[in-house]
Amino acid sequence: MSSDWVNDINRMQTKYGVRDWISHATPFQLKKYLEFRLKFIKEEYDETREALIMEDAEEIVDGLIDICVVAIGTLDAMNVNAHKAWDEIFEANMNKEVGVKEERPNPLGLPDLIKPDGWVNPSHKDNHGMLPKAFVDEGEAQQDEIAFSTGKWHTIEPAGDREPIDFTKDSEYIRLYGTKVEKV
Repeated sequence: MSSDWVNDINRMQTKYGVRDWISHATPFQLKKYLEFRLKFIKEEYDETREALIMEDAEEIVDGLIDICVVAIGTLDAMNVNAHKAWDEIFEANMNKEVGVKEERPNPLGLPDLIKPDGWVNPSHKDNHGMLPKAFVDEGEAQQDEIAFSTGKWHTIEPAGDREPIDFTKDSEYIRLYGTKVEKV
C-alpha cells in the first residue's frame, strides 16, 4: 500500500511520457492541456454524482479517487510541488474556526469552518511550476493556434526510441473531445 500519492502519480506520468511532453510543450499546448484536465475533473465529478444518484458505493469510491488522481497528476505534470501546496492549504484550513458561513447553509449541523479576523490566505508564491508558461502574449498564441488547427498539437514527440503519444487515441481524450480535432 502506498502512502505517497504524489510520488505514485509522478512515477505513472513519467512511465507514460506525460512529463516529457510537458517539458517540451508550447504555451498554447500547456493551456490546452490545462483545459483538458479541468474537463477531465468535471467528467469524473459528474460520474461520481451519477453514482450517488444510483446509490453505487463502488463507483463513488472509484470516482473520488479518480478526481484525486487527475488533480494531483495535473499539479505534477505542471511541475508544481504538490506537497508544498498541500501544506499551505492545510495550514490555512487549520487556522480557521468553527462557525456559520451564511452563504453556504449547513443543514446537517456539522461544524463548518470560517475565516476568523486576521486569517491569512495560503500562498503558493514560487510554487506555480510551469503554469505561468500557459499564459502568453497573443503573438505566440497565434503561432501555436496554427499547429492546433492543423491537428499537430496533440501528438507528443518523446525523446529517445519511444513511439509518439497521440492524445486523440487516448480513450479519456476521445470521451471528452471525440475523434475530430477542432479549432477552439
